[in-house]
Amino acid sequence: MGDRARLLIGSLVALTLAGAQLSAGSGAAGSGPTGGPPGGDPDGVGAHRLAADATAGLSLGRDARGRVVFAGVRAGEQVDNPSVTSALSVSAAADAHLRRYGPAFGVPASTFSQGRTTRTVSGQDTVRYTQKVGGVPVLGGEVVLSLRPGRELGSMLATVSHASSVARPVVGRSSAAATARAAALKRTKGVSGLRVTGTGRWVFDPAVFGAPAPLGARTVWREEVRGGPGVRRLVLVDDQTGAVLLDLDLIQQIDRVICDAQNLPADPVSCTSNFARVEGGPASGVSEVNKAFDLSGAVSTFYQQIGGIDLTQALGIDVLGVKKLASTVRLCPLGEACPFANAFWDGTQMFYGDTYAGADDVVGHEMTHGIIDQNSQLFYWFQSGAINESIADIMGEIVDHRNPSAGDTPGDWRLGEDLPIGAIRDLQTPSASPYLQPDRMTSPLYTADSNGYGDNGGVHTNSGVGNKTAYLISQGGTFNGQTITGIDTGDATLTKTAKLYLDVIARLTSGSDYADLARVLDQSCQDFIGTSGFTAADCTNVHKATLATQLTTTPTKAPQPADARATCPTGTQKRALFDSETGTPGAKFAAGANWVRAPNSNIPSNATSGSQSWFSYDPPTAAARSLRAATGIRLPAGQKSYLWFQHWRLLEYEGPQFYDGGTVEVDDLGTRAGPVTAARLPWVNGPGQTLFLTSTKAFGGDSRGWIASRVDLSSYAGKSVKPQFTMRTDNSGGAPGWFLDDIRVYTCTALRAVTKPTVSGTTRVGKALTARPGTWTPTGVRFAYQWLRSGKAVAGARAKTYTLKAADRGKRMSVRVTGSKAGFRSASATSARTGIVR
Repeated sequence: MGDRARLLIGSLVALTLAGAQLSAGSGAAGSGPTGGPPGGDPDGVGAHRLAADATAGLSLGRDARGRVVFAGVRAGEQVDNPSVTSALSVSAAADAHLRRYGPAFGVPASTFSQGRTTRTVSGQDTVRYTQKVGGVPVLGGEVVLSLRPGRELGSMLATVSHASSVARPVVGRSSAAATARAAALKRTKGVSGLRVTGTGRWVFDPAVFGAPAPLGARTVWREEVRGGPGVRRLVLVDDQTGAVLLDLDLIQQIDRVICDAQNLPADPVSCTSNFARVEGGPASGVSEVNKAFDLSGAVSTFYQQIGGIDLTQALGIDVLGVKKLASTVRLCPLGEACPFANAFWDGTQMFYGDTYAGADDVVGHEMTHGIIDQNSQLFYWFQSGAINESIADIMGEIVDHRNPSAGDTPGDWRLGEDLPIGAIRDLQTPSASPYLQPDRMTSPLYTADSNGYGDNGGVHTNSGVGNKTAYLISQGGTFNGQTITGIDTGDATLTKTAKLYLDVIARLTSGSDYADLARVLDQSCQDFIGTSGFTAADCTNVHKATLATQLTTTPTKAPQPADARATCPTGTQKRALFDSETGTPGAKFAAGANWVRAPNSNIPSNATSGSQSWFSYDPPTAAARSLRAATGIRLPAGQKSYLWFQHWRLLEYEGPQFYDGGTVEVDDLGTRAGPVTAARLPWVNGPGQTLFLTSTKAFGGDSRGWIASRVDLSSYAGKSVKPQFTMRTDNSGGAPGWFLDDIRVYTCTALRAVTKPTVSGTTRVGKALTARPGTWTPTGVRFAYQWLRSGKAVAGARAKTYTLKAADRGKRMSVRVTGSKAGFRSASATSARTGIVR
């Protein structure tokens, strides 16, 4: 069971490798994404309506492409929709706002279905809508509207897909369920009794979550796999190809540590019977039971005080028809070391390893995950997952400050300091050792978690940015050029920050990123002005905190290496020997099984030049299938030659184990040996992964987009070769695949003499000798001469002709010719020696 927070095949960036299912953007029909964004606002009609209807203080947030994603007005203002009156219901008013202003967001009301309506602690009615494309719901595709007491619009946040249509499924749900079970079984190390529950077809678009999505959206079967309280996985199965696009652990937890076993392992069970302690009953003789009982009560009181939330009703599980706020202590799951050194919320209740129920901030953290599940449902992946973790940290720490115990220090903002392992995060100084979390978006500690995505894209690391933001909001300070006055100054209970973040939980979408968090923090604060002690100055400081931690800035830290350059050594010039994109590209290679030219009816366009590329599926069967150059390529003797190509891959892997991968081979046509691995040749961005249970070096895992690689073929100079690319797969599981484009072989032409210089004339004193430079490549070479007497330079003898002198008698003469040409390193060649001078 020790696989929590692990993403099977890497980022959702690549989810769409196997079939042109959804349409959006621009392109030719049948070749991938087509059509324009649904409900676009090319004439700015929706944005104009917002500006015209806002009484004052309208703020618009836009994404990197300039599309509106947020609209809000400051305290005391509203967007006055002419068709809305206070007599309308909240639901009807929200529908009217969506119809009128939806075009500004590219979201026509007809593509949305209304969901939950809630009241925020700032007094706003929020209405949540789910986006649908062709009647299929979009994962994370949501619009959240907040309404002023008079039903007028206060703010609107949208995280949406711009796909416009879906294809019929090719893979059935039962097949997808079997695939999901097999994938989860592999990740959970064989946990028995896995149950698969499907929630139907969904549109999955990485762009909704702010992730790179070069291939757009996909339709998937959304399956949830459970195996008792310790296993809860989300598996997305491509409904066109059956590929597992995502295998994500939904258990939200504090960072894992392993300790020596002390308790007997057992299957975890939900706390629905055999209670150690019940409400109104006596204390237990087991201290962990009492700690969990007391601290779950403290967290329940906290949420009742700041938001009027009945935690039992919000998070309780059904016990004989009655909801109970359940916890299980001293958990020791099968497959884990005992005592289990962790705690987690599994979507229904709390579970604690031995001694972990005594940390109030941990209890508050985990139960806050439940509150998030009941509201914004922040998707546990990359920035939305980091916000999920951060808000859980923030609320847990506020619980800690409001519930001081012996030894607590008022200024201590560390999380989990009461745990036996000590604190695990620090909200005040996230970057402090040993926490090493980023405190701003441009921090070098920010991670893309690309080595197997063992932390769902850095949810436990990058949460430091949100944590630092909350600390600055609450306590203030000078940071990154901003001086902030904390909104909780003088209040040890931190009530304003608690209310602010509870309000934010209700207003974010499941796909929100840090830029959305900044906007919603600003908006929520504005809506609190005049209530709960909030002032306009507080909101100025909230905004400063978001500037200090750069929430609206794209993270600069990424693991993607720089592309290999298709260059030559200084003093040589590049000459193309083979280019996959010239002539008839589809005829340049002989394609083995699973290799196809993309796009086609099942594969969307994904290319670095033009619209076509080569693509291999990553099938769930053991095989080695190659894409081989159709004809031999002659590499010139005496100079450098290289193979350079662009590629994009997402192949099956898990943590450090790479199950499938791509390799490069070279076939020397002058031998019978056949293709030989190129892994041992000099590379830039070469194969860096080793296939599981082999010694084969390969391109494995997730390339995180297109990347250029180059291999030095100079050891094959003077020979004819055929390069090939081979997809190598095991017999279990699969992933989208490997794209190749712009495959080139080039040589680096050096200035050199193809034939040696020669000397003509009579070898007799007084006679003239004439030098001929020989044949040189390339053409256009300038020559300089140096005459040699028995191999030694003759002083001043630098003309093309040389008259023999008495000193030359009895010697042999030769000439050294030096060629030069702009852009090339000069080269020299020496003629053969003449006969003896008489």
